[in-house]
Amino acid sequence: MQLYLVIGTFPDIDSQLAGYREFINYFEGGCPNDNFDGFELINRVHLPGQGQVVGIFKARGTDELFQHLAPWRAQFGVEMDITPAIADADVVANHKKLFASMEG
Repeated sequence: MQLYLVIGTFPDIDSQLAGYREFINYFEGGCPNDNFDGFELINRVHLPGQGQVVGIFKARGTDELFQHLAPWRAQFGVEMDITPAIADADVVANHKKLFASMEG
C-alpha cells in the first residue's frame, strides 16, 4: 500500500465549525471509516487555528482515498492536498539502489 500525506483545509469558519460538529459524532462513534480493507489511518492531527486537518494514510489506491475523504469534501467543502509519501525504510532502500547505480 502507498503512504499519503493529506492536508485538508476548510473553506471558512462556518464550514469548519459544522465539520467539527460532525467530527465529534464520528470520533465518539469509533471513527468507523478510518480503517477498512485497503485503507489505514496512520495518524491525524488538527490545526484549528489554520482551519486544517493533516492525516497520514496507507491506501491501496485512489478508490480507498476517495471513500475516506469524499464525505468531508462533499458535506463541508474541505479542500484536499494529497501527496504520495515514502517511509524511512523505503527511502533508504531506494537511495542505496540509486547510489549503487551511480558508482563506477
